[in-house]
Amino acid sequence: MEGAPSAWAAPPSARGPFACLSRRCKEKRTLVVPAISTKVGRGILSLNLYGDFGYAFGPQGKHRYYDYITKQEVEDVGRRDFTSYPLYANQFALAYGFVQGQYEIPNKIRFRFALHAGHIVESLYNEEPKSLQLIREAAIYYFFHPKLAVEAGILPSYYGAEIVLNKENLHATRAYIADFTPDYEAGVRLHYHVRKDMTLRVMVLNGWQEIRDANGKKGFGFVWSVFKPFKIVGDWTMYWGNEAPAGEKTPIFRHYQNLYYRIWLGKRWLIFPMFDFIMQKNNEKDKYDFVVAPAFSARLAITEKIGVAARYEYLYNKADIVPELRTNTPNGWQSHSGALTLEYLPLPQLTFRVEGRYGANKDAVFRNRANQLVKDDWYVYLGGAFHF
Repeated sequence: MEGAPSAWAAPPSARGPFACLSRRCKEKRTLVVPAISTKVGRGILSLNLYGDFGYAFGPQGKHRYYDYITKQEVEDVGRRDFTSYPLYANQFALAYGFVQGQYEIPNKIRFRFALHAGHIVESLYNEEPKSLQLIREAAIYYFFHPKLAVEAGILPSYYGAEIVLNKENLHATRAYIADFTPDYEAGVRLHYHVRKDMTLRVMVLNGWQEIRDANGKKGFGFVWSVFKPFKIVGDWTMYWGNEAPAGEKTPIFRHYQNLYYRIWLGKRWLIFPMFDFIMQKNNEKDKYDFVVAPAFSARLAITEKIGVAARYEYLYNKADIVPELRTNTPNGWQSHSGALTLEYLPLPQLTFRVEGRYGANKDAVFRNRANQLVKDDWYVYLGGAFHF
């Protein structure tokens, strides 16, 4: 999701479309050849496609609840809580899909427009105007100099270690905290390529995961990126903003930091430490509340086409300040969880995964088949993703 490649910007990082986790993908092939690419004038016009489809087995049954997406009381089967995907259990579902067009004059300018759909979009974009919910990206990227560039528009976010393109993560589905960290943003980003493997970015944004500025207060961000393929790839990101609702005169200050690195240990091992920290003002109690979320993943390449990955995550959100994980219980959200993923890549463009996940919260916040509140959350997921 980084800017256009240049002499100073290597192909998009492990967050960009589309990274490869195996050493059999040489550095120069980190980006898959677009489905369509043709020279037009001084530049290249290209088209990319992505799709992620799967089935989750879980304990959720028929129940009635308030749906934050439709803003109504509904009754249906299989709905899961506290996640954007798998949003439903025991049924086939499209996690995420997009089509992207791009026109680029290398080292000068890039125009990109992308549309998307799927349960992740339905869940994460529900607060945006209907006309904007289907837009994944609409942006321009302009080089003032090989080391200095500006980007503006609706953009995929740098925040968070795991992104909506599950194929690019180590696991088929994401950690609990991932739905809170911004997956998209609208604003202006200034990129300064310090050297070939390091970039600094400063951002002015409409707000925390906002296309439409809901309260008229801008947010500010900073990113320090390291990109050394098959050695270390990662970001240190920060955010400062006023998250008060529209009409609220008292500011609600939020500061967020996320630190993650993919580190290759030889030819077969990849480790992925992640850390999220949130500090937010509690005006009622005149203090700051905190959220701490460390996680760690590791992947073993058994063969060039088969790999296995494991993740452990801890999330402390006792103050209930994460809206996506709001429990209204005495202990808020305090969970331990783990995931085990088996991955098969028959082609660089195609990924199949089988994943098991188990989580336990201090209070009973999940639902079982009888619609009773329980402390445990689990599912088994089968999925496939492609990109061109």
